[in-house]
Amino acid sequence: MNTTDNIGTPVSHPHSLRRQLLTYLFASIFGFLLVFSSSILWLTQNGARNLFTSNAQETTHVLAQQAALALLTESAENAENALQQVLSFPDVVGAGLVTIKGDMLDWQGDVGGHTYFSKIDWSEQRNDDLLAETPLHWHIASLVVLSANEDDESELDLFVSKEQKLGYALVTFSKQSLTDINRNLFIAISIASLLVLVGLPLVVTFVTRRSLFPLQKLSEVMLHNHAKGDHKRADIAGSEEIQLMAKSFNSMMQTLDEQDETLRNHRDQLEAQVNIRTQELVVARDAALTSNRHKSEFLANVTHELRSPIQSIIGYVELVREEAENDGNNGIIADLDKVTRNAERLYSLINSLLDLSKIEAGRMEVKWQSFSLAKLLTELEEAIAPLVPQNNNRFRINNECGDLEIKIDPEKTLQILINLVSNACKFTLNGEIDLRVYKQHNKLLFAVSDNGIGIPTHKLDSIFQKFQQIDGSESRKFGGTGLGLAISKQFCELIKGDILLDSQEDVGSCFTLILPFE
Repeated sequence: MNTTDNIGTPVSHPHSLRRQLLTYLFASIFGFLLVFSSSILWLTQNGARNLFTSNAQETTHVLAQQAALALLTESAENAENALQQVLSFPDVVGAGLVTIKGDMLDWQGDVGGHTYFSKIDWSEQRNDDLLAETPLHWHIASLVVLSANEDDESELDLFVSKEQKLGYALVTFSKQSLTDINRNLFIAISIASLLVLVGLPLVVTFVTRRSLFPLQKLSEVMLHNHAKGDHKRADIAGSEEIQLMAKSFNSMMQTLDEQDETLRNHRDQLEAQVNIRTQELVVARDAALTSNRHKSEFLANVTHELRSPIQSIIGYVELVREEAENDGNNGIIADLDKVTRNAERLYSLINSLLDLSKIEAGRMEVKWQSFSLAKLLTELEEAIAPLVPQNNNRFRINNECGDLEIKIDPEKTLQILINLVSNACKFTLNGEIDLRVYKQHNKLLFAVSDNGIGIPTHKLDSIFQKFQQIDGSESRKFGGTGLGLAISKQFCELIKGDILLDSQEDVGSCFTLILPFE
């Protein structure tokens, strides 16, 4: 059965129902005929063979009865008449008599039988009858026994006292008739089977095609509807089952038409609502963009205005500290150091807010350049040197890559590493902070690990969000604004990298910066 695909190209369906039914039916017929013909042929041939051998043995027994006098007197002349009578039987090609001593008394007919029987040691023959077979003949020997009859005295009774074995009657039968019968039988069964194999499939094919034609038309309508998206109805024809399928299919098409009409009405209503909502969303989006731009401009202006005073405060405090040291007024130096630390903390916060506003406004630029990995690590070590002793920590760098030239944005990369290391210093007390630098495939990895307080599992997903800390109590204990990791994550995305986190509460954390390596 041929149909068309979605673009109208003819498509062949080799596994159609009609072809499958015919295939199974033909295979069943062929198997049945093969088994039936083989069985009939085997039974018939065995029956013919048994009949031939039975007739041959009966003929030999007849010869044995007629040859008693010849063997008793050991006279070939007396045996000639009996042998001639046996040779006149169908398929008998040779006959003879052998004495009980094993001497061939007489043989007439085919010499092949004489040759075969001459090889037998009759003195060791223990059976009354002998049936042997060669490719072309059966050789049968029947024991000749003379028994005395107490009620009927005859001439033979003068020579026999009770029972006497006189010798064997020998007959050779040809198998040609049986071969002809088997051959003719095989030809007849083969011709009959061939006629059945040729005629029956034609009849079955015609009947099957006629019966399945309505089903084929129904299938074509289904495929057409599937390819074209139509709801065409099928003709109600064929057997009762096919008519029921066609009615069910037409009922489904009617239901689909009704559903399509309902969907079209809903679609029209939804399109009208979507247009209204779209206009509202456009207005809301424009307002949000305007608000976000104003917020970014406000943050940029405020942070810019705050940086100058903070820098001035830090500068004046450093001048006052130098004068106090020169005057030997060590009492206020500790207070001045506190002012400097708080001013630097405020200055760092203002810088973070400025970076955040630049990222949100899309004005943060990436400056790619070749940079020395060793120089980058040296600048990092100098930048975080004041932070490490604050909580009595130890910081180590394990650089497995040596002094590589890498193409990065050194400012943003350094800022990310400073944020990660300073974060580890903040949340680690009397511990160790390690930075391992290594290559993996075409990536350069910076793994910052500590044995600090760690991060609870339920906080791992929100740790890189803005203004997020581990929890309220820890934030109050360790301080911070929650912007460091958020800005590091966004810087990392700008320079086409990524940050992975592996942490366990009360065990420690490991932040891994992954950068593309060239």
